[in-house]
Amino acid sequence: MKAIEATVRRAPAIILVDPRQLVRECFSRCLAEAIPDHEIITFASIDAWDRAGIGHRDGDMVVLYYDPREAVRSGPQREAALLSRIGPGANVVLLCDSEDPGEIIERLNEGARGYIPTNVSLKVAIEAMRLVRAGGVFVPASCLLQRRGPADETASADPRSQFTPRQTAVLERLQKGKANKVIAFELNMQESTVKVHVRNLIKKLGVTNRTEVVARTYRRP
Repeated sequence: MKAIEATVRRAPAIILVDPRQLVRECFSRCLAEAIPDHEIITFASIDAWDRAGIGHRDGDMVVLYYDPREAVRSGPQREAALLSRIGPGANVVLLCDSEDPGEIIERLNEGARGYIPTNVSLKVAIEAMRLVRAGGVFVPASCLLQRRGPADETASADPRSQFTPRQTAVLERLQKGKANKVIAFELNMQESTVKVHVRNLIKKLGVTNRTEVVARTYRRP
């Protein structure tokens, strides 16, 4: 029956995945009014979406609440649940409490088409989704401004400012001399994921090994 329902669904859909019930219900009603040619489907989690068995079609939009702090605590399993489990063909827009530029770039590189901070107005959020629906990519202007002017001086003064929360968590343990296996255990990551983060740290800092990473970041505590 679920497979049949997925087949007969014809209207383009906005699939809203957010564990916060009040936000989910209010936002879905606003979207139904603002974008009436789309079917609005809501779920509390990706697991609930999977159980419903409706999937998505090319061109559907998936609006997903993303908490980078939870990603740090939960490791790669959480990250896989967010983007790779959605699969290709959907326009993924993330709702996030963070405005960290490094975090935004990392999520866009993983396939997100929009990144909407939760401190923007409803009007801005809806216009951002319309932009993504039309084939664009939305990045908040405030985050771009953080990467210009005085922010550039801050980044050069403290190289750690360019790291994502997960990279920072790995860096803090590198600075304590911990091995990859220990870091992986403490952050609930696969050791291979820790190695990827270390490589990204090396690349961002323009150094050649993990020892230089530690030396460079300790130079200006």
